[in-house]
Amino acid sequence: MPPPYFIGAGEGKKGAHHESISALWNLKWKKRASLGIYPFMEGKLEDFEQVFATFAENNIYPPYNFDVYSAPFFPVAASLVSRAETAQQSGDLELASELYLRAACVYRTARQPCPISPRQKDAFILQKEAFFKGSALLPCPLVEHLIPHTHALPGSKEQYRSIPVTVRLPPGAQPGDSFPTVLQIYGLDGYRTEHTMPSSHHISRGWASIGVEVPGTGDCPADPNDPTSPDRLWSSVLDWIDKQDWIQKGKVVAWGVSAGGYYAMRIAHTHKNRLAGVVAQGGGCHSMFDPEWLEIASHMEYPFDLTQVLALKFGYEDVEKMKIDSRPRFSLLENGILNMESCRLLLINGMLDELFPIEDCLLPLRYGSVKEARFFEDSKHMGEPNARKYILEWVESIFQTVDVAKAVESQKASKVVVEVKHIANGTNGVQTQAANGTNNVANGANGVHKTFTNGVHRKPVVTVQEGGAEGPHVRNGC
Repeated sequence: MPPPYFIGAGEGKKGAHHESISALWNLKWKKRASLGIYPFMEGKLEDFEQVFATFAENNIYPPYNFDVYSAPFFPVAASLVSRAETAQQSGDLELASELYLRAACVYRTARQPCPISPRQKDAFILQKEAFFKGSALLPCPLVEHLIPHTHALPGSKEQYRSIPVTVRLPPGAQPGDSFPTVLQIYGLDGYRTEHTMPSSHHISRGWASIGVEVPGTGDCPADPNDPTSPDRLWSSVLDWIDKQDWIQKGKVVAWGVSAGGYYAMRIAHTHKNRLAGVVAQGGGCHSMFDPEWLEIASHMEYPFDLTQVLALKFGYEDVEKMKIDSRPRFSLLENGILNMESCRLLLINGMLDELFPIEDCLLPLRYGSVKEARFFEDSKHMGEPNARKYILEWVESIFQTVDVAKAVESQKASKVVVEVKHIANGTNGVQTQAANGTNNVANGANGVHKTFTNGVHRKPVVTVQEGGAEGPHVRNGC
């Protein structure tokens, strides 16, 4: 859709935080750091006050030299790692975990918006080291798995590479347990190393949690400039999921956030028979590639030049090439994806989104299968802090629906047994079996209710509360 968009045509919307790094800190990031919301999860304000004091004296301005930007973060993060190692050696594993994760948060912010410069690439390597050391010491550890990319395009750079994912199981998980599972699809600048807080919301409800990156981000092996590469990526991931005995069959929901919402909309159509449902939170699908949108989105809500980062993510050498080429190639409308049937799909966002136009969340409602939607009038990108509550309730309802369907299938199977015995034993046998079948159905219903409540076979719910009863809201920057 050409401009004007719902938010307007961009006039007067240039964010003052784009003027300099100090402006970004004072106008946007300092408050987020104090609240511990993206990208400052697991961090502390005091760590970043040290860093941004440097910029108060030696401010930098766009276009940023990202080696210069990232430099002040390294000594702060290194000090936290050193303190974490001391705590670990002394046996204080809780403190060690906290310090490692604080260091990872500092490195995460150093490589924002993505690892562009050599020093930022070093920061990402160090972030991963600190993150996995810290997350391994949590009561419910996060563990990295490397999935074979079995559907990689032969002869391409994808071949012979692995798909890294971060996995977390609920409290008290034991061998033989199986769980409903959320596949969290990350976005433009949030990677699998940001999975601590989102996974905490999942495991507290008895769900397993998997964090995965999208093409052009993190360590994802999929070709960022090939519109079909995510289809191969998800086929490899879902094949692996099917083989995991800790994942309840038929109870996998994909949840894409921000740029990951684009891939969520796609997977809901291309892999509809392999997922119970999909959430697309804050995603785009068509107008996000408008040349007019890419022109104005560069200086609005996002902390940095969004269009530059999107061009890098989608594998373009420069922004102008993306403006010309991306919509015909990547639009889910123009390539026919939206006209396909889909699994259940929840579209959720803030109406005032300035990263991807809200029109892209409305567009899928006009094509293909019936969709579900929830939009928030006064919210920006991702619809937080309102959206998470509705998403979690929706995912729970999806898992419950799967349980009901299984109970119905079980009841049908019991009816077949009754009819077979009727042929063998006569009317009295039928009445006896029917009576027993009624009791079985009643008992089955109770079993389903228990599954609804616990979400995991044989295990009671253990509620985990991190950062308060509901925890800080997860607001991925993109």
